[in-house]
Amino acid sequence: MILSAYMTYMSLIMLCYCSRRGGGSSYGEVVRSAFGEKMEEGVSWLLFVFLMFVIIGYMILIRDIWTPLARQVLGEDVDGDYVLLGITVLLLPLLFQRSLHALRWNCYVGSASIFVLCIALCRGGWQHLKPPPSSSSLNDDSHSDNENDISDTIEDSFSTIDYFKIPSSQEILFSFPIVTLAFMCAFNIISIQNALSQPSRKRIQNLTQYAIGACFCLSYMFGLGGYLYAGSKTRGNILLNVPMARQEGEDEMEYYLFLLGRIGCGTTIMLATPIVALPCREALLEVVDVWFHHSHHHHVVTDHQTADDVATTAENDKCCWAMLHRCNTSETVQDSAITTEDEVVTEATEILPGDDSQDSPRPKSSVLIRHDPIQRDYIFRNTLAHYGSTLLITTTCYLGAVSITGVAVVWSFIGSSMAFFIAFILPCGCFIVIENAVPSVAEGGDRNDGWIRVAWAILLFSCVGAVVCTVNNTVGFGR
Repeated sequence: MILSAYMTYMSLIMLCYCSRRGGGSSYGEVVRSAFGEKMEEGVSWLLFVFLMFVIIGYMILIRDIWTPLARQVLGEDVDGDYVLLGITVLLLPLLFQRSLHALRWNCYVGSASIFVLCIALCRGGWQHLKPPPSSSSLNDDSHSDNENDISDTIEDSFSTIDYFKIPSSQEILFSFPIVTLAFMCAFNIISIQNALSQPSRKRIQNLTQYAIGACFCLSYMFGLGGYLYAGSKTRGNILLNVPMARQEGEDEMEYYLFLLGRIGCGTTIMLATPIVALPCREALLEVVDVWFHHSHHHHVVTDHQTADDVATTAENDKCCWAMLHRCNTSETVQDSAITTEDEVVTEATEILPGDDSQDSPRPKSSVLIRHDPIQRDYIFRNTLAHYGSTLLITTTCYLGAVSITGVAVVWSFIGSSMAFFIAFILPCGCFIVIENAVPSVAEGGDRNDGWIRVAWAILLFSCVGAVVCTVNNTVGFGR
């Protein structure tokens, strides 16, 4: 967990530095400044699919947490899929929000809510460390049978706790991607930096340190408390180890703490879903922006195209723009004139020699010149694109959640295959390319060679880890 936290911190800072160097206002644009506009489209697709899986995992947790509560309140059996559907409909006003600033209260309320469950787990784990009451110490023979039943009930809630267990390699490879997801926020860090009133390097470093440190402490307390509570019987969702009904002989304080913790955890996951849905929608709209917006692609005749093909493509683009304009209820006079607007200019840097020698050229990168962030492009402000993409994401994720029973498989799969690429491989690769294009201190620049070496180390470790963890989880899933 310490390794994952450190790698995440370094990758986030590198992404912010790349945004400053290259002018990108989104994750995709940072990749574009390092590897070109085609990579922007590919990475936006990858980010979109990854966040779709994350939302599906959140929806599975929402169903598993709130369904037992709904059954207890209503006093009858309730289909969990209908509970999830109702909660999803209630979340629509939050899912339609356009900025993280509008969802800031989700973070405050969610953090306070999840802390209740953390306290309940730590207290429950401490209580389970105590041995169950022994029936031999009872003095009242008339109640001995009843006390034996209570003792057996409590004994059944205990499981083996291996204090000095050395995990197998397969267990490490399965769990490390899940731990990586605990610190995953690369898709939001640039938006957070753009939203700061004074986004200095020092301030973004301090903010990232505090965020990663708090997340590390909370995750460690959850892991320790959950394992002490359930031991070897710990399930992918720890609340599945907590009985919904009060058990005979159970501490009353523990029961009500877990009840409040269950409600708090459900509230946290609910409020976190719109925070993840927002960058998911932005990634999809960035793909649309790349496809249809002339600020990214200009129509030229290539070797494999004729002039008629190019004219047909341009005509199709006009039809798409006409539909977007017609369905946009908040259309302005300036918006209605947008068809070939250049909202971003790419200024390519020259390939410069490293030491006055053509044998060691510096990598080529580009600087994006923008007056406004990409989130203010027309496609992001369009009403049809905004609401249509939100409903598409929500519906698809709901259908995926109702067809999957366990959340651990989802976390491990996306953690091993996609999270490594998004959280570590791409940020480090972009940093190496963009930073190497900066003159060194001896040449009058401020290139950080030490950070470049760290980026190479994280990059190599992540590439190997992604391959090994993906193979391990694929083989395990096949079994």
